[in-house]
Amino acid sequence: MAKNFLVTDFEFTVYTKPVGKPRGFFSEILEIGATKLNGETFERIGDIQSFVKPQFYVKQAEESLNFSMITMADLKKGILFPEMIERMKAHYTPGETYFVAWGDADFKVIDTACKRYKIDNPVLFSDYLDLAAGYKQLFEKEKTPSLKSAVEEQKVVMEGTWHTALDDAINTSKLLVKLIEDGWDVEAFMATQPKDTCHR
Repeated sequence: MAKNFLVTDFEFTVYTKPVGKPRGFFSEILEIGATKLNGETFERIGDIQSFVKPQFYVKQAEESLNFSMITMADLKKGILFPEMIERMKAHYTPGETYFVAWGDADFKVIDTACKRYKIDNPVLFSDYLDLAAGYKQLFEKEKTPSLKSAVEEQKVVMEGTWHTALDDAINTSKLLVKLIEDGWDVEAFMATQPKDTCHR
């Protein structure tokens, strides 16, 4: 049976100032957007969209909102990170679901956050499909393109608004399906990737 796909996008805090980074700072997830695809039919079979309340670096989270479509009002009605993990686990089965994102940042962010919250990261690294790396390899790009430029290059009809988590996840999923239908071999690509995070 073909593995399903959980295509995910996180919006998270960043620290861009040259000085003053808080001790122990890490990026906290502020929003999760994800869409699940049937691995055989590519039908959308489930979505996740939730804002997530920051617990460690609230001031930095507020400063990061300038780079996203999220407001403080959104965060105040958000869920806590452990609940986000539980919602995600309801759509992701280790070894049976590819966990797809554009780039490697999403895995690093969730892995670090799980360690800081002292909970297990439910996502197996062997399931993590970095579609940006796949796209770069497939089209022999020197640099990794943005999701927006890849979507435009492949003439995928964009949905929603850029930099909102669920819309970005949906557009990533549409690009994924387009590449597979055009002949891209996901399993062959995954076989070329590092087997653990130490080599990524």
